[in-house]
Amino acid sequence: MIIPASSESSRHIELVNIKNWAKHNNLQLNFDKPCEIVFTNSWRRRRHAPEPPPLPGIVCCRSLKMLGMVIADDLSVTQHVQQLVTYYALRVLRCHGLGNAALHVYCTTVVARLTYAASAWRGFIKASDRQRINSVMDRARRLGYCSPDAPTFEELCDIADDDLFRKAVRSPDYLLHPLLPQSYTASQHYNLRHRAHSLQLPEHLTQLSDYNFLTRMLYKNTY
Repeated sequence: MIIPASSESSRHIELVNIKNWAKHNNLQLNFDKPCEIVFTNSWRRRRHAPEPPPLPGIVCCRSLKMLGMVIADDLSVTQHVQQLVTYYALRVLRCHGLGNAALHVYCTTVVARLTYAASAWRGFIKASDRQRINSVMDRARRLGYCSPDAPTFEELCDIADDDLFRKAVRSPDYLLHPLLPQSYTASQHYNLRHRAHSLQLPEHLTQLSDYNFLTRMLYKNTY
């Protein structure tokens, strides 16, 4: 359940509505598992927002794992990156005699984990987080766990971003397609360099919105 800050006072009422809905549909909610997280952007605004009063029986947490991605209450993904870079098992497998071919297969698994859902969280990582991921992949090359000319993390993310954005633009049935802005064809009548797309560019509302996947892709290669 997602509640905006403007509807903070209705949190308890919304929970009651969900509980009644579940009861009406012969479902029973397990209130031993739910937790509440309050997302703020205070690390960018340099100010602390007052937290709402706690809900009865609901634990308030500082980070939440959603679909395999860990995001903190300040919209930071540092904890997620920290979990991704703990690959000490590579060296252990090498010490136990696992061959290069098997290590290459394992490294492919590691790369898939490092880039999982990266299009969603890549824009929110800090320079230090990016460096930690690059260090893991550089170490894999030095130790022979993957090919020396293997793509970097940035290159892999660029490929995934371009492929996802291309699907969203070309397919009206794609999940992200309704979130795209309208087409803007006026600039195509001028003798300018070729644009990557014919969609309108969104306004720069906040720095946080600029980290969004669609905003990043819409402004990519536009200057």
